[in-house]
Amino acid sequence: MTYPPDHVSKNNKAASVVFSIYIVLSFYIFGGGVVNALVAYPTWRAVGPKEFVAFHQIDSDRIIPLFVVFFFMGFIPQILLFWFRPLAVTRILIWGALLLNSIVLISTVTIQIPIQNQLQDGFSLELINKLISTDLIFRRIPMICLAIINFMMLYKVVNRFNIA
Repeated sequence: MTYPPDHVSKNNKAASVVFSIYIVLSFYIFGGGVVNALVAYPTWRAVGPKEFVAFHQIDSDRIIPLFVVFFFMGFIPQILLFWFRPLAVTRILIWGALLLNSIVLISTVTIQIPIQNQLQDGFSLELINKLISTDLIFRRIPMICLAIINFMMLYKVVNRFNIA
């Protein structure tokens, strides 16, 4: 089997490294987001009003270094994929992934963070429910679509070397 010349990337090693880092970060971010959406946010409803502010602060102090930092770091290899990507990965998949990741980013900055800031002042079941519903619509659904695109990219790369 012959492969087309490497017109996408002059450096296959760099493409492999960038793609691998992107996939690892994407899986980590997706997993963290799912746990946050399905475990953390619903649990907030059960925290008493007296304990909520301290609980929310502890949660925020942990989520930033363990999740938010990695979310932002994920944009670096994602953008680098435009120049350094495996031949099997098309630009349209990268654009689709970047669009979905941007939706998550914009909704986080414009919807989720303002709600989180309001929750720093105290417990509000209404705000927690709003956080959960907007998280589902503007972050979980795009993240599921992003996971599908990432799986398609990974499948194309792995399938390319399936010579059996």
